[in-house]
Amino acid sequence: MDAAVTFIICGQLPNAEHLSQRLEPFLETGLMPKTMANDWQENAQTLYSHPETARDEAIRSATLGTATLMYAAEAMGWSSGPMIGFDHQAVSNLFSLGADEIPVLMLPVGRSADGNWPQKPRRPLSEVLDIL
Repeated sequence: MDAAVTFIICGQLPNAEHLSQRLEPFLETGLMPKTMANDWQENAQTLYSHPETARDEAIRSATLGTATLMYAAEAMGWSSGPMIGFDHQAVSNLFSLGADEIPVLMLPVGRSADGNWPQKPRRPLSEVLDIL
């Protein structure tokens, strides 16, 4: 691939303190009752008080966002390839990431190089998915 751009995908550790502000538009438009917002706030305080859970959520959110970016790039005729083998601390330092920001992936996006295979071979679906 000849990458025109490389995105640095970061996850941000969730902060339950910010949740009430982010839920405000839902309350103002009537999409969420105040009792539900209060419950969410309480649950977030409990859930994200565990560092491993907060880190998992940051990585999960960044990964889902990356998938969306990859689909959008493909829809526009671009290729992409997520990369995980990089020096996370060096990326954090180079881009002055905050203590709550985790570099999760690097995503080069560009034109496919001549001679690339269309898609790497995949394991059969039956080996990676159980439908219950």
